[in-house]
Amino acid sequence: MSHIQGWPGPAGAPGPGGGPQKADQGRRLGILALVVVLVTGLAFGLAAATGADARDNGAMGPAPGMGDVEGLNPEDMPELEGLEDLDDLESDIGGDSGDLGGDSGDLGGDSGDLGGDDDWGGDSGSTPTEEPSDPTLDLYRSVSAGDCLATWMTSDTEWSSSTPEVVDCSADNAGVWVSATTGSLSDCPTDAGRSYIYYTAGAETVALCLTRQFEIGQCFLGSGTNANLMSWVDCESGSVPSPYDRKFNVLAVYATSNNTGDECAADAGNREYYYWSMDGNSTLLCALEMN
Repeated sequence: MSHIQGWPGPAGAPGPGGGPQKADQGRRLGILALVVVLVTGLAFGLAAATGADARDNGAMGPAPGMGDVEGLNPEDMPELEGLEDLDDLESDIGGDSGDLGGDSGDLGGDSGDLGGDDDWGGDSGSTPTEEPSDPTLDLYRSVSAGDCLATWMTSDTEWSSSTPEVVDCSADNAGVWVSATTGSLSDCPTDAGRSYIYYTAGAETVALCLTRQFEIGQCFLGSGTNANLMSWVDCESGSVPSPYDRKFNVLAVYATSNNTGDECAADAGNREYYYWSMDGNSTLLCALEMN
């Protein structure tokens, strides 16, 4: 099977085998034919005027004032008005390809005139759908290093709140302060008085590194000489959750690297006391066991 490829040019463009030269030759032949028609018509007009009948097969005699037809000199013929404008007629009919077909921009124009882009059909892309917000994730994101939170542990696994609540660091319920925020849990130290809380949504994790803020008179959970230094419980009421068996009451807090506990002795007097070095050995915590 064969096929013929069509000519994809704009209106007025030459097809295969066509071109300006052949168009000019055609116009010249057309003008010559027009002249022949005019001369023939003039001859028949003169014949009719003299009564000659070309249908009689007889010889046409000379018309009055014309002399012998065979001797007719074209120079003696009257000048036909308007023939001098034939050249102008040629240019008016054919002219430059731009007069009829014109540049492709006159008819088809740039693709933007018809199809275009956004001016015609608009953007084919659709507006991306925003993912629904996660209020808990937003709360974690809103916390900054240096903030204090109304958060603490109430058992060996549970916290007082599932979401961070930022409070003034001088507030009575300021249980911890945020030392750092990070996307990796391993960035947060976990030792005496330091831990973290975190939240994960999809591929994003926000971890808040926490340091316990102790005040004199607070109570926390313990078992033997061990203690959960991230906990905070009521000193007078409430049971002691397992695996703990006692409460400790804060006697004093010192900002010191001395981990011998000598500072606690003066505060305890004759009472038995306990002490812990916290926050990377930067804080000394003194406490008494609650009876």
